Amino acid sequence: MDRLTLAELVNRSGVPASTIHNYRRRGLIPPPMRVAQNRFAYDETHLEALLAIRSRTASTEPEQRKRIVAVAIEAFKTRSYSEVTVSDIADAAHMAKGNVYRYFDSKEDLLTAAIETLLENTDERFQAAVDALGGPTGVRGKQEKTTLMFGYLVADVLPMLLELGARAAKGHEPSADLARKVLRTLAETAGRPFTGPKAPVEDAIDAGLRLIESAFATVLEWSVGPDWPPDDMPAGAIPEV
Repeated sequence: MDRLTLAELVNRSGVPASTIHNYRRRGLIPPPMRVAQNRFAYDETHLEALLAIRSRTASTEPEQRKRIVAVAIEAFKTRSYSEVTVSDIADAAHMAKGNVYRYFDSKEDLLTAAIETLLENTDERFQAAVDALGGPTGVRGKQEKTTLMFGYLVADVLPMLLELGARAAKGHEPSADLARKVLRTLAETAGRPFTGPKAPVEDAIDAGLRLIESAFATVLEWSVGPDWPPDDMPAGAIPEV
């Protein structure tokens, strides 16, 4: 069987040398053959084992990333950005800290992914809730209920949006860019049922901004009141997605 140097094994498998050493220490691949002092040789058996590990890992990567984001969402919803560490998120996700860094370069990337995921989920839940209220026609005749419903949805996102706004206000340009994207997306989502799918985007955004203004005012009232949230939410108006 042809012998392979470590460099050749790295090139053919696409697995970094440090990872190969880690797999070897963990017994996931056979030990290499010692050919000289501090020199080892590998063969096709090692290559096949590495490719099999890569295949298994690739199939679980999307689920691992989702789990990390889900944990990050819960962390950033209950604590400030400065209080959350990547180690906290790794521990809560039951994985090594290095695994988190496989998917995200920094804690800032994690915050961005958490906000974008919540934004997507809010959009889906709002669309489902609009259907529950009778579609666009039903929503236009139920402005107060629609505002209340959107307030419920936004309340889940609000802690992170406030954190994002605070970072943007301090001159952090990536946060400012993301804040603009979030507000525009939320506004278009909220306003589209009132303008129709063929109306210009700016019309939907204008309508959505008016709804968001009312919804945020409602959420702030809830946050300082004795009841959180209030009891008069229309049944079925917030479907699970």
